[in-house]
Amino acid sequence: METTVDEPSWLRTGSWVGCPLLGGALGVGVWAIAEWVSGLPAFPFQGVFKVLTKLPQPWATLAAVAGGLVLGLVFAAVWAHERLVVTVSPTRVTLVRGDKTRRIEADLEAVYLDGKELVLRTTDGREIAREKTDLRNHELAPAFAEHGYPWHDEPPVER
Repeated sequence: METTVDEPSWLRTGSWVGCPLLGGALGVGVWAIAEWVSGLPAFPFQGVFKVLTKLPQPWATLAAVAGGLVLGLVFAAVWAHERLVVTVSPTRVTLVRGDKTRRIEADLEAVYLDGKELVLRTTDGREIAREKTDLRNHELAPAFAEHGYPWHDEPPVER
């Protein structure tokens, strides 16, 4: 038996829906200020704004919205790829981030969060894993405790 700890499904689904929608809304905002920005003496990416002002309607609005949607999808894809999924069993801890899987089969002295990093330390004091995560203490602690790993709510004192 094993326990998997991941972001909630509503958050994973919400990122794939919400990021493109927010990107599309930002695209509308970019289109709305395009004429003003293109008239400024200097502005980053001013060429994009100038192109938008030269496109006929409705193509200018559609281009701005489509660009925002695409950027939102790219952001959601990066978010999904960077997410840490932790699977705990009595004999192994598996850490998955994107296409990288790390299996840890060692006697652990301490498992804890150090800020936003999950840390696994062996009985001889070596730190064998330190992974950035958005998973929280109350999500991870029960999974490790259920399988007999020594979960610490605070980083233990170094030897």
